[in-house]
Amino acid sequence: MTTPFKQMELISYSSELQAGLEEFLEIMYSYRGYKFDPTGLQSDIRNIENIYQSQGGNFWIMRENTAIIGSIGLKILNKIDKIGEIKRYFVLPSYQNKGIGTLLMKHLLLNAQKNELHILRLDTMRKSIAARKIFEKYGFQEINKYNDNEIAEIFMELKLKK
Repeated sequence: MTTPFKQMELISYSSELQAGLEEFLEIMYSYRGYKFDPTGLQSDIRNIENIYQSQGGNFWIMRENTAIIGSIGLKILNKIDKIGEIKRYFVLPSYQNKGIGTLLMKHLLLNAQKNELHILRLDTMRKSIAARKIFEKYGFQEINKYNDNEIAEIFMELKLKK
């Protein structure tokens, strides 16, 4: 996918990106006041191929040169009912409000439609104001809690056009 930023690229996760991805997520969780725990609550990050890619979803990384500046994952929750979940949607604070979050979301939505998903869900925090604005812009609505994430405060859903 091309972006309006010449030195930026959006790529699918591959294992050689693991160390950089974990460094990026360490920054993002710290920025939000949380500890990044790749062996606990965020253990999916160490198993992206199995949890995201082999199930029909994917995990994308936005890079500027070789530095990771954004991420977004599409996890398939239910193949039969065609329900997906948005995971690990982050843009470095210094890159926010430049359209990168919107590019990531558009890319994920295109892939969700290619996968013929009917519903996308997500959980988030009240203080994730920039992300919540994007979710609302695309029509996500608040729903009841659908998972066991103890940190999340807001749960949302988007019904995709069939």
